[in-house]
Amino acid sequence: MNPSTSPSALEQVTAALRSPFANPRLVGDVLVTSALTLIACAEVVVSRLGSVPVLVAAVMATAPHVGRHIVPRQTVALTLLGALGLGLAGFRPDNLPIAVYVSGLLSFYTLLRMMSRRAAWLLTGCVTLVMAAAGLLLFARRGVDGMLSLVMESEGTWFLLMLTAVVGTAFLADTRRSRTEIREVRADNLESLREQAAMAERARIAREMHDIVAHSVSMIAVQAETAPYTLGDLDDRTKQEFAEIATSARTTLTEMRRLLGVLRADVTTAPETAPQPGLARLPELLEQYEGEADLDVVGEAAPVPQAVDVSAYRIVQEALTNARVHARGARVSIELTYRPGLLVLRIADDGPGPSGDTSNGHGLVGMRERALALGGWFQAGPGPSGGFLIQAGLPLE
Repeated sequence: MNPSTSPSALEQVTAALRSPFANPRLVGDVLVTSALTLIACAEVVVSRLGSVPVLVAAVMATAPHVGRHIVPRQTVALTLLGALGLGLAGFRPDNLPIAVYVSGLLSFYTLLRMMSRRAAWLLTGCVTLVMAAAGLLLFARRGVDGMLSLVMESEGTWFLLMLTAVVGTAFLADTRRSRTEIREVRADNLESLREQAAMAERARIAREMHDIVAHSVSMIAVQAETAPYTLGDLDDRTKQEFAEIATSARTTLTEMRRLLGVLRADVTTAPETAPQPGLARLPELLEQYEGEADLDVVGEAAPVPQAVDVSAYRIVQEALTNARVHARGARVSIELTYRPGLLVLRIADDGPGPSGDTSNGHGLVGMRERALALGGWFQAGPGPSGGFLIQAGLPLE
């Protein structure tokens, strides 16, 4: 997100207060904060240092935890102030309420997660140096002879444990950050692959549309050029109009080929001289399928535009390829339904069905692009009785 457009901390807090239950993470923070605050207050009450100011310090050291995902820096600062207040009241590191330690480490972890890797480790190094300096001062106060005894005492043990906890929290935050970055990179790569697949299929569709339209335009050019010789006596104006029609048709073909050259730069397709397949070749396609496949035609067959004819064949071809790859040996049923102004394709198999998100397949992307390019519709997903079901509607008008 662009920093200039990201919401401020105040805006985030205001939004959270307006709809606190709309954010499950905020609800979890409220519950954890309540538990930590109650535990800290209970520990203060049962201690011999319990008083109203000490309770306020305990609340300050734990209550800010509720905002650790919104204002992490302020949360850590308030927690440290609360812990400092408890220390001034007489609490030593070894008898400080455990809830204060938990609140501080969780807030510190959240702050590190929201920082960059370099800044997070820089902050961790500063905290470690400060703690190490405090430990050295404590050792210096005891003298060299008392250093070993200090380590063995509870105060020294707590110091070493907290130092370890701080470094461990930094490593945990860094590991979590790395996993998040890996997931984001994978998501970006997957999205890029989807876009490339869609662009490749659009280029292939454009190539096939070129073959279809080019034939018609070429016929227009040929008929316009031969008309003056086949129609007999024509005046000069009529001959000029036929010549202009032929010229326009030739220019259109040139522009189409130029545009196609841009679209198919990274696409490998059949040579331009290869005829485009259609529904008439479906029986031949089914014979090539390794498993059992059957074809049913419902309704009275109607004239099919060449663009629809080619796209319908390609959709069935890709569906059979998917069945061969993901449900090898499965039985495939293909149904062509002719409705008024619409050809409906239904390809179903009895395989294991989809294993995950059905939107990830590049073949499905291509089939969807073909259907939408013709103004139709496309659906893919688990079948009502298991297996995988592909349906598409292609307009005939």
